[in-house]
Amino acid sequence: MDEQAAVAAPRSRRGLGFTLVIFALVVYFGYFAIYGKHGLVNWVRLQQEISLKQGELDRVRAERAALEHRVRLLRPESVDPDLLEEQARARLGLSQPDEVVILKDKK
Repeated sequence: MDEQAAVAAPRSRRGLGFTLVIFALVVYFGYFAIYGKHGLVNWVRLQQEISLKQGELDRVRAERAALEHRVRLLRPESVDPDLLEEQARARLGLSQPDEVVILKDKK
């Protein structure tokens, strides 16, 4: 029986070594799956950044659409008389006789 005990001891050590190596690999890959360059934490941060940039993109697209509409109103084929008058007054400093003009300092 002593021989069987002597043979069983190295086997259990081998099994323990293999278990420790597998455990170390699981811990290593688990850590990088969560905190690594392509891990879960970085993925959540990127999703937040994408949502912020999407909001900024929507705002810029709306601003662009408004500017395109304004440019369309100033085209020679379809000039909006109110917009033309507004632009002429602003650039030439013109006003009607019954209007009051308030000047601001350009500081």
